[in-house]
Amino acid sequence: MWSGRTINEDVISRWSPPQVVGFTDNDSWRLNRRLLLRGCQGYHPERRHAFINIEMARIIIIGGGIAGLSAAYDACQDGKHQVTLIESSDRLGGKIITRYENDLVVEGGPDSVFTTKPWAVDLMVELGLESELEEPIGAGFSVLVGGKLHVVPRALASLMPSASTALESIGFLGATARKRILSEKAVEKGSGEDETIASFFRRRFGNRFSKTLAEPLLAGIHAGSADKLSMKALYPSYIGLEQKHGSLSAVSSAAPAIGAPSTSHRKPGFITLDGGLQRLVDVLVERLKSVDIRLNTLVEQIERNEDGSFRVHANEVLECDALIFAIPGYAAAPILSGIAPGAFEPLMGIRHGSTAVASFCYASSSFKNELHGNGFLVPADEPSSITGCTFSSLKWKHRAPDGSVLLRAFMGQDGGLNVDDYSDDQLLKMAVADFGKHLKVKAEPYYTRVDRWTKAMPQYEVGHTDRMDVIENAVGEMPILFAGCSYRGTGIPDCIRQGREAARSLNKRFA
Repeated sequence: MWSGRTINEDVISRWSPPQVVGFTDNDSWRLNRRLLLRGCQGYHPERRHAFINIEMARIIIIGGGIAGLSAAYDACQDGKHQVTLIESSDRLGGKIITRYENDLVVEGGPDSVFTTKPWAVDLMVELGLESELEEPIGAGFSVLVGGKLHVVPRALASLMPSASTALESIGFLGATARKRILSEKAVEKGSGEDETIASFFRRRFGNRFSKTLAEPLLAGIHAGSADKLSMKALYPSYIGLEQKHGSLSAVSSAAPAIGAPSTSHRKPGFITLDGGLQRLVDVLVERLKSVDIRLNTLVEQIERNEDGSFRVHANEVLECDALIFAIPGYAAAPILSGIAPGAFEPLMGIRHGSTAVASFCYASSSFKNELHGNGFLVPADEPSSITGCTFSSLKWKHRAPDGSVLLRAFMGQDGGLNVDDYSDDQLLKMAVADFGKHLKVKAEPYYTRVDRWTKAMPQYEVGHTDRMDVIENAVGEMPILFAGCSYRGTGIPDCIRQGREAARSLNKRFA
């Protein structure tokens, strides 16, 4: 967890106008800046990435989650810009938080990053954390069907099944469903236009496979409804494969199984850091010594000056030349309304749901049956208060003492359980009851904790990519960029990518 050091130590002094020939006071500098912003060679108001020659650009990043931290990291790399990062809460890292309690290592948010998207691993290696990368010690997962847990074979875990021998041994899929899966190659490819997760997988593999496996896996991770979430925004590669090959089964052999163990020929689908993902946040913050980080600071309003720069009202008035919004769309909308009114409605239109992660530690002897794999998923039509569960101490090393089992239950889903309607105690009781039914637990946990994420899960509904185009067009030529889970990718790798791309875009613009 972030150490709490004095953030402003070793921070560069407050920006003062550089001395430009012929201009010595602030008013003259503002005039010069106006000429640079509006009349410099190569600048055109419709080109958001035009090059602007400013000796030291002032960049403000709003939001201190992993997207904002990644943006700050790249923005301050060459030391040419004054970078300020504003965070409304008392800590950095957003949904990444690791707690060390009762000899346990407990993740309050995500516990790993997918390796198929390289941006998180790339950053970890760049920060010198390569030796701390940790692969899962467990493999595979189960799905709850008819109140019973069924192990999901690797052939199905890729969501592009093709092996008939593997399908024959699956107890939760009947003969009709297996036959429908194997006929996927004969299904005519779609138009390539956006559609829901449910529409895509039901069309290709049939209702049973989609509802039992694809939907809880792909929609569940977003706490969303498979009948609303967008394939184009969340899983465009599946659409691309269908358009290129006509069938997903035709390319299934190239897809890594989710949660597969590492071998000389196969990389793990996800990894973490020894001791938890908080390590990434801590090391990243240590690299931001030249950044003015302001915690417990709320941005209330942004105005634009005549010269094209901005006045940011955040406890005091700060001036800057560029902005990166690394906060949820609904939080960005009112702040931007005065300078980009056309962005307000589409930003507010990005719905966000609330979720909770409930953590429990049991004595190993509490379980009637041995636990297998990394956890289990719960389809939407199963009567359960949880959407899934991770067996943390079976998935990762050193998460719980010997003789103990650490579990994390995920609660809250669009169209399902609304965690905002329940107290922590109620959520814990519901999850414990589900463990009793699904895992045959015969004792009470000796450790419990609830981490709530209120309005923190964006719902990328069909048309989300078009919505983002509208938002960015509403900002126009202004040097304002967006990064984070509300916008163009929800997971840690995508948030890191967006933050770094935004900063690099500004670095080029203010070269």
